This record gives sequence, structure tokens and C-alpha cells, in this order.
Amino acid sequence: MKKFKRILLVAAIIGLTYLIYDTSIKLPIVTGYAAKDVCSGLFIANRSLESLVNNDINYSFMSKTSIEVDEKEKSVTASIFGLFPRKAIFRDALGCCITEGYIENDLKQQAFKRPEIQNIPLDTAISDIRNEVDFKRLNSALDSVFKHEERTRGIVILYKNKLVAERYGDGCDQSTPLLGWSMNKSIINALVGILKKKNRLDLSDKNLFEEWKNDERKNITLNDLMHMSSGLDWDEGYGGLSDVTKMLYKTGTASGYAINKTFSVKPDSNWIYSSGTSNIISQYIRNTINNDNEYHNFPYKELFKKIGAPSFYYETDASGTFVGSSFGYATTRDWAKFGLLYLNDGMVNGERILPKGWVKYSYTPAKASKGQYGAQFWLNPDSEIDEFNCVGHHGQLISIIPSKNLVLVRLGLSIDKRFYTSPFIRNVVNSIEGIE
Repeated sequence: MKKFKRILLVAAIIGLTYLIYDTSIKLPIVTGYAAKDVCSGLFIANRSLESLVNNDINYSFMSKTSIEVDEKEKSVTASIFGLFPRKAIFRDALGCCITEGYIENDLKQQAFKRPEIQNIPLDTAISDIRNEVDFKRLNSALDSVFKHEERTRGIVILYKNKLVAERYGDGCDQSTPLLGWSMNKSIINALVGILKKKNRLDLSDKNLFEEWKNDERKNITLNDLMHMSSGLDWDEGYGGLSDVTKMLYKTGTASGYAINKTFSVKPDSNWIYSSGTSNIISQYIRNTINNDNEYHNFPYKELFKKIGAPSFYYETDASGTFVGSSFGYATTRDWAKFGLLYLNDGMVNGERILPKGWVKYSYTPAKASKGQYGAQFWLNPDSEIDEFNCVGHHGQLISIIPSKNLVLVRLGLSIDKRFYTSPFIRNVVNSIEGIE
């Protein structure tokens, strides 16, 4: 009996030790997430602390966090029962980053002023296409989204380059910048395309990083990365501790974490969705430009300015590299302008922004993806239409449908009930004349 009690005691001690260890690893990610999310929500999206606490971090362990805001410093600190504090600081045009592992005064000195960008309004003159749209059916499609508890915050529908529908959830309007999450991967696609057009890189580039020169990773090409077929080991789990959560909320350099992942299989032989891959590309873009002032200006001057989207805020990590996998804000209308760039084959106002053939490259399936994925764009092999999509965490969506002249944008925070993109896309498509 005494032996049995000792076994139980040892088992209890081991279990408690593991619980403490597991908690000490996971909860800093929770507090890091809360600090970063609230910081960007306050100082980029200009939302109230009350709105962010009640709507954005009110689920799972995040709901247990305590939030402290320093308005003068423009920082946010999150903790759970006073433990595992994590701080995020706003650095003007570079956005918010977690300070862990970095000297805060150094982060505060990071300076970059966003270029002035003139807004190009969406075309709202729809008299010539009014008879081609079943507005009753279209409004019903929007109703179906807002009726359910999916926390939809903004919808914009463009048909033939014209705004035919727009609606917003409580507390949001056409001036509210919203987080795109993984839709930002498609921004990375555009930046690579622009650099390719300028002959500053090529998709066949290999030997991409010094860290890769002495092993199999030297054979990974930029094209392999664009297709998420690099062969690097990766865990894209969002339910707890994983590569993606550690990369975004436990390190100061997202790209550095991903670049140091081990080689798993031959490049282009296996497809694994990986946020780390997009950040690796972002670092390669930074290395290629080789001038941080030019690098930080690049997406603004060469992309956002050209499409007339002044609300875009593309955030960097503490090391100064754009977190191209996840952290970019813009209004729903400006996200729609990005979609228009791809609908119009990379052209804006008669100017070619993306190389000829780049859009086709973007939606051509990666060899190993079984038709699911192109180059930093999602595909839908089960769809009857030619859609290709920017898709983000919590139900973010830009759907581009060239044959129907459509761009659909939906932004929100679907947690309690998942937002299903396919029925929404189908209902909108069916509202256009002649489509059944």
C-alpha cells in the first residue's frame, strides 16, 4: 500500500511539474498575442480599449489577461494574474512589435515615415451596370452573413471595377483599418512580382541565405518558397504551442525563426502551408533591396501608392522585417483595391505594376498542392468558377473572380462560429445577371 501511495505521489509531482512547464511556455504566447493585438488596435486602427477587450481578446485564455496601456509611450502590457507579462510598443510607421529580447529604447528609436499616398476613390457610378446586378439577391447574400454571429466587420463587392455593395458591422465603417492576417501573404506575392519586373530578383534564385549555404537548404529556390513547397519542417497549428505561434509571439525576428527551421524533404516535392515561408521571403526581399530605408518605403511607394490605398499599415517585427505572413492593416475598401490589381492583370490606370503573366503565375497551382494553392494565393479546386483568394485567420477574404469581373472582400473576427467563404462567394456570384 505504501509503495502504491509513493507511485501516486511521484505521478502527481511529475504531472504538476509538466503542467507548470507547459503553462510557462504557452501563457507567454497568450499575453504576447493580447499585447500585440491591443497595441495595433489602439494605435493603428484607432479603436477604443473597451472595444478591443470586449470583442477581440474576449475568448480562450485571452479573456483572462489584464491590459495596461501607456498612452504617452504608446505601449501595451498584458499579463495573466500578474504573471508572464509581455509588452508591445508602437513605433510609428513600423507598427507594433513585442519588446521581449530587445532593448526598448532601441525599438523606440526605429524611425520611418510613411510616404504620402493619395486616395484613389472606388468608382461608384453604376448606372451602366445596374441592370446586370440583382440587388435584392445581393443584399440577401450580405444579410445572410451579418445575421449570423460571425463578427463580420466589413464587406465590399466590386463588379466591373465598380462598387456595387458595401456594409459594415457595429463600430466599423469605411475608414476603419482592419487586420488582414494571412491575406498579407498575397502582399508578399506582389512585392516579389514588382522586384521581378525591375529585374532585381528571379524565381529561380537559390542559395538564398548564408545560414543555408552548407546544407540541403541551399537548393531551395524562391519559386519553392512562393509555392510553400520548400521542404522545410513546419507546424502551422493555432490551437496552442506551434511554429507559427512561437514565431509571431515569442521571438523578435519572425523571419529568423523560420529561416532556422530544419530541412525535411526535397524542395517542390511536398506542400505545407507555412506562415514562416512568407516571412522568409520577406527577409529575402529585405536582403535583396539591401537598404532599410528603401525596404521600408518599398511597399508604400511601389504598391500601396500605385493602387491609391493610403490606409495600408504593413508592420515589421522588432528586427525591422515586415511580418508578411500576418501583420498588415487596411480599410475594407483598400483591401478591395488590392484585389482589383489582380482582377485587372496587374494593371492600374494604364500602368503595369506587376509583370505580364504574373497574375496567371499567382493562381497556377503549385505542383505539390493538389490544386489548393498557387503562389501565396489560395485556390479552390472544387469551385465551378475561376476564383483565387487571399484568405486570413478568423475568416478574412479577398476573392478574385476574373471571368465574372468580381472582387469580394469580407473582414471580421469569426471565433464562435466559423465563416464559410464558399457559400458567400456563390451567393454573390449568383446575384450577377445571367449567372445561375
